[in-house]
Amino acid sequence: MRASNKLVREWLLSNGYDEIWFKAHGKRNDYVFTQGGKYMAQDIWNLFDGICIDPTGHIVFLQMKTNSWASEKDFNKFQRKCNARILSFNVTNTLKECKGKYKVFMREY
Repeated sequence: MRASNKLVREWLLSNGYDEIWFKAHGKRNDYVFTQGGKYMAQDIWNLFDGICIDPTGHIVFLQMKTNSWASEKDFNKFQRKCNARILSFNVTNTLKECKGKYKVFMREY
C-alpha cells in the first residue's frame, strides 16, 4: 500500500495537484454520523483513501486500488448525494503496457 500510495502521490504532484492527504488505516475506525444514525468507517465514508486539491483549487476525493478498479456504482451513488470530483487510481504491473513495472492508471468521475 505504501508503494502504491507513493506512485499515486508522485502522479498527483506531477499533474499539479496539491495538499495531498491519505487516510491512514489502523486498528481503530472513525465514527460517521448521519441523519439516520451512525456507522464506523476505516476509509473516508468507507469509500475514499484520501483528499487533495486540484490545480483549479477544488477538493478532489481519491480512491486507490492495486491490480483492479474500484466500483463505479459506489462513486455514482456518492455523486448523487453531492457534486464531488473523484479520481480513481489503479496501480498495477499486470497489464501488457506495464511490461512488468508498476504504473499508475487514473479514471475521473
